[in-house]
Amino acid sequence: MSELFAPVRERLSSLPGEAAAYVSDASGRELFSERADEPFPAASVIKLPLVMAIFADAARGRVDLDERVAVGERVDGSGVLRHMRDVEPLSLRDLAMLAVIVSDNTATNRLIDRIGVERVNERLREWGCPNTRLARRMYDFAAAERGAENLMTARETASLLVRLVRGECEDRATSDAVVALLAECQDRTMLRRYLPNAADVANKTGTLDESRNDAAIVRGEPTVVVAAFTRKLRDTEAAVSWLGVLGWCAYRAAGNAGGALPPELVRSA
Repeated sequence: MSELFAPVRERLSSLPGEAAAYVSDASGRELFSERADEPFPAASVIKLPLVMAIFADAARGRVDLDERVAVGERVDGSGVLRHMRDVEPLSLRDLAMLAVIVSDNTATNRLIDRIGVERVNERLREWGCPNTRLARRMYDFAAAERGAENLMTARETASLLVRLVRGECEDRATSDAVVALLAECQDRTMLRRYLPNAADVANKTGTLDESRNDAAIVRGEPTVVVAAFTRKLRDTEAAVSWLGVLGWCAYRAAGNAGGALPPELVRSA
């Protein structure tokens, strides 16, 4: 299996920044690993455990996904609610949809306000992810200046995806509901960059000024999960290209034929 990820390994030495990645099958068997246990800035990939926690708590009856909350303060960055002034209120279900599909930061903050930072971290500990943490809301620069940063590791993020594949985010129906949201993610610029449009992939991306991150379930025989994080990037285009190669390799590891890498990538290998 290691030869399938040789193109990823080859490009790591020339990546203009730092990277971490972890790939496994649905049984948890490792297929590829690079700095998998180091915490990296999560960016919007932190929305994955947030939405999982909301849906899992709904399955336990702690919250109601149909509960409607005011949109409240709009924040900048990704999403659409910051542009919409006549949308109030929204259900937790729809806020989760916006947080995943278009990575809406305003929707994310309402979910954090509703469930609480500590509840998400409690869930992460319960799910065996002690090094992954939600520390602040989106666009909370004051908290960021105090050193509060949302962090994830590649291995723990992959384990969250494995949990979804196995139906262990509380139950099968809850897990499938979260995966259905991830399958609608509109950002195809990273792990899905070199995959065919028909590829069965469910993912959540994240970007910061010096980070490009992505985490995905890649369906196949076997189904594969992949999580990758970057930081201190000096060239973000090189990073998304590397992520694209990682996604391409994971797609093939899942037993899918796929197409060839773009010619410029083949020549630079």
